[in-house]
Amino acid sequence: MKGRGEDSLAAWLLPRLQAAMQDATVQLRLHPQREAERNKSPDFVLEMEVRVPLFDGVPLVVQVPILVEVEAGAGFENGLQDLERYVERSSDGSGRQAPAIQLPFVVATEAAAGNRAVVVRSLPVQFLAVEVAVPRK
Repeated sequence: MKGRGEDSLAAWLLPRLQAAMQDATVQLRLHPQREAERNKSPDFVLEMEVRVPLFDGVPLVVQVPILVEVEAGAGFENGLQDLERYVERSSDGSGRQAPAIQLPFVVATEAAAGNRAVVVRSLPVQFLAVEVAVPRK
């Protein structure tokens, strides 16, 4: 096998991609942060979970928070300051907040022993900040 299995895994994956896209699910959960002690920024976390059934019995799960900050009178810059507070809580090592993003990492082996591990690492994250109107009733 060329590349110690990469070619055979690619050949196995390619025909499964279309079915996995059709069977993938997305769940959204809204978490207002008003009750959170000292964690009021952002005001809402829309938690998005995507499950992709690509490997038999091991769905790939991606969890991503969509942050919503309400700054009706304070403006866009104040919202960006709240984003900075959220990022600091997530990455300062104090344990005030668990990692906000969960990404799958698949290790294909011949043994396929079913090993699992949780590995926490920092990755650069690009936030695409956008200003929208506060909805009117």
